[in-house]
Amino acid sequence: MAAHRYVILLLFFLGSLNLYSQEISETNTDSIYFKALNLYKNKEYPLSLDYTNKGLELAKDYHDIRILRIRNEWVLQKIDQAEDDILYLMKYAKDYPGVKELAEKQIGFYSDASESLSFINEIEMNYEVGDEIRTLQASLLLKVKQPEKARKIALELFKKPDLNKNLRYQLQNILTRTVSDEIGLSYQYVNFSKGYSRTNPWNTIIGEYLHYFNRTALIGRIHYTDRSFDNGYLYELESYPVFSDKFYAQLTAGFSNGDVYPEFRGSASIFLNFLKVFEAEAGGRLLHFSNQDYFTGIIGLTAYQGKFYLNLRSFIGPERLNKIVQNYQFNLRYYFKDIDNYLFARIGSGISPDEKTIFTQVQENPGLEAYYFNIGLNKSLGIHHLFQLSGGYLNEDIDQNNKGNQFLASLSYRFRF
Repeated sequence: MAAHRYVILLLFFLGSLNLYSQEISETNTDSIYFKALNLYKNKEYPLSLDYTNKGLELAKDYHDIRILRIRNEWVLQKIDQAEDDILYLMKYAKDYPGVKELAEKQIGFYSDASESLSFINEIEMNYEVGDEIRTLQASLLLKVKQPEKARKIALELFKKPDLNKNLRYQLQNILTRTVSDEIGLSYQYVNFSKGYSRTNPWNTIIGEYLHYFNRTALIGRIHYTDRSFDNGYLYELESYPVFSDKFYAQLTAGFSNGDVYPEFRGSASIFLNFLKVFEAEAGGRLLHFSNQDYFTGIIGLTAYQGKFYLNLRSFIGPERLNKIVQNYQFNLRYYFKDIDNYLFARIGSGISPDEKTIFTQVQENPGLEAYYFNIGLNKSLGIHHLFQLSGGYLNEDIDQNNKGNQFLASLSYRFRF
């Protein structure tokens, strides 16, 4: 009996579908269109779709009905059917009002970047696409790992003098992500006030080479510091592996002869983006010198608010001469038109292991206090050239009774290709 009941229910269901389909007995296509439009406005999308289907059975070139069917198909997630309808319109009525706009909107309904790119190609065969679509095309090409094609489009658009500012910002980001190599050279200067046993300034030169392997950056770097009474080299290899859009890491290994820099310097941090505007950091630094290992723990939090980058970081450790070295800092950036042009500033207490040139002062006096601030400008000239200029001031205890001042300056240049 139970089986018969299911059969009866199934027949009833199929019969009701047949009756439902027969309810649309209207043959006037204008009447069908306005009924379908009214149903669409009332959010009765399945029934509106049925009416548009009926209308196109009667008049396949009633373009307003097909356009309305496309809108119903979008709402009902029938993306492939919408694509077929748009392709039909582009083939037989590409100049009909609204068709190009529908085609461009269709791009955003694909979940796969390659599908979006394929449909953009269909649009380009029928229309001259605008800057927004071409910018989107470059972004999608990055997602499908075709950076050369993405860069070619982005460069062409970026050179347009009347380009929309928002699009210029997006293109700058795309171009940055399509860079495969960078060469950089930096100079750092530290001058000391009276009261220090050292009187001559410190000079540091840093050369580096960067290469991107897909989304992962690998950097080779050489530091040379001349302190007049001593000098030394630090050789570093640094990488930024990217695991997802929200999760990446920073890893560094450095070696020196131990005269100026630690004999070994290891660094590792992980970064996690959350709630769209926040980024958390956790990591550590390991220093080895004088046959001892010293560890520093790091925590940080960054917020992205409009044109502002706001960052808090703390470095706890290492323990040196029975003292825990501590550094607390606040970092600020104000971006102008893109990620390569910004003002930056830092205020803090203590000296962190990341301040490689001056951190040796902490090794000498780990329990003494230090306060500093730094301000600078990062500026791009075109796409290939990046400059950075900064200056700062540090006030620290020289000994228990005396304080000293340091004046810091740096200049760097990077070439992208």
